[in-house]
Amino acid sequence: MRKRKTGLPIGKLFILLFVTIMLLIFSFPIFWSFLMSFKERGDIFTLTPSFFPTVWSLEEYKNVLSMGGAARFFLNSTLVAVGTTIISVFLSTTCGYGLQRMSGKSSERFSNAILMLRMVPVMVCQLPFYLLFRRFNLINSLPALSLIYAALSLPLAIWLSLGFYRNIPESIYEAAMVDGCTEWQLFADIAFPLAKGSIVVVVLNVFFFAWNELSLSMVLINKEQYRTMAVGIRYFVSNTLETPYARMAAAGMVCIVPTVLITVFMQNYLIQGFVQGAVKG
Repeated sequence: MRKRKTGLPIGKLFILLFVTIMLLIFSFPIFWSFLMSFKERGDIFTLTPSFFPTVWSLEEYKNVLSMGGAARFFLNSTLVAVGTTIISVFLSTTCGYGLQRMSGKSSERFSNAILMLRMVPVMVCQLPFYLLFRRFNLINSLPALSLIYAALSLPLAIWLSLGFYRNIPESIYEAAMVDGCTEWQLFADIAFPLAKGSIVVVVLNVFFFAWNELSLSMVLINKEQYRTMAVGIRYFVSNTLETPYARMAAAGMVCIVPTVLITVFMQNYLIQGFVQGAVKG
């Protein structure tokens, strides 16, 4: 009688080891910044710095949260991120569905062309966007900033949405059309509900981009009352004679709190979205 093999196959062990190593590599800077945010100045500027804080201090968190205009910066970032997400999700879901319903090789060509637009760095777009904003008096306009962020997010969002819609069997559309469904009903009643778990991936991707973006908002926003959280913290931590490492780390931790909370609350939909995007139906 043959013995049953126990344990994981060698291939899966290598994959697990690789994923663990990559997770540690990408998690270490966040963990290091977390520890740095609790350090006092004496723990940082010393000949023998310690990895863990000698004294755990909340002083830098108090400084960041008490900076002038913090509530306004947070509100501006929320408005810009939410506005960008709404615009991008609406356009990407409709455009992705339209591309999926196209016949022949046109869909592939359009999707590849759209994805190539995502490869354009944001830095390249700064000067054209600034000249455009100045021409139409849109400097310091948060709605206009949301439109720009949406335009930058759309290529990847459309490409992701297209992949989700392609996982829906064509037989479902055919059965609905036999029952008399219009193209809009196919999208609103069938395609979008089936892909709504996957749309969460698009929502998080767009929201995180709009929340964390710094370079473009520094160019297009120059009045303090219209600054986003990232820009406000950038000016706050640079307003010293020496490099404030602990303050920068604390500011970074404050910035990522909303994104971490959103990810935790939506993790079930996020996992479902990754599965739908990876498995062909």
